[in-house]
Amino acid sequence: MPTLSQNRDLPDAIKRIRLCSALQHCGRIGVNDAFDKSDDENLYVYDDASLDYSDWTNVAPAAFLSKTFQAQNPNKNTLVLLPLDGRIITGEHFIRGGICDCALLTDKELSFVEFKTNVLSTSDLTILEHAGKAIDQLWHTYDGIINPECRKADIDITLKVNIDFYVVFDNDLSVTGVRADFQDLQSEFLQGKHYPLYFQNNKQFA
Repeated sequence: MPTLSQNRDLPDAIKRIRLCSALQHCGRIGVNDAFDKSDDENLYVYDDASLDYSDWTNVAPAAFLSKTFQAQNPNKNTLVLLPLDGRIITGEHFIRGGICDCALLTDKELSFVEFKTNVLSTSDLTILEHAGKAIDQLWHTYDGIINPECRKADIDITLKVNIDFYVVFDNDLSVTGVRADFQDLQSEFLQGKHYPLYFQNNKQFA
């Protein structure tokens, strides 16, 4: 598997919204030492069990492609991977409400991603239960940790980037937002939280 750039210079996107300083004390390792960045046109983000946090590759991994989140970057902007759970956010008082796996950041967009790719059951009830847990993790990460930490640093993150949320199941289960029950969850999230929620395994960044 190819190694992406290990350049740890602070990218313009993180400088711009100062997430670095806001999240610096949320875990064992600071943002500077944890993030990765790339301008590749296609990046495949996945939950790495051996690392215990999210990673990515620029080559489609045939062995587990269905368990990845594809970040499509046709304009070759600088895309930043923030591995949150198990890497950037590990403080005990933070993790009690659940942490989503990672976030993807550009100078315009911030996407939170929670992987439920270890769900093997095709039972609608089981899938919906995991979807509900994922939504709670996503929202707590943003509303319970990142937004408050940014506000402590006098940052209004809502004025800096467009924010959205993704729940990722194994694509082989065909769990997508076209399902009526998931459409209800997405509509409820949008009406209650005022942000879009998606059940899909990809996003094209502007």
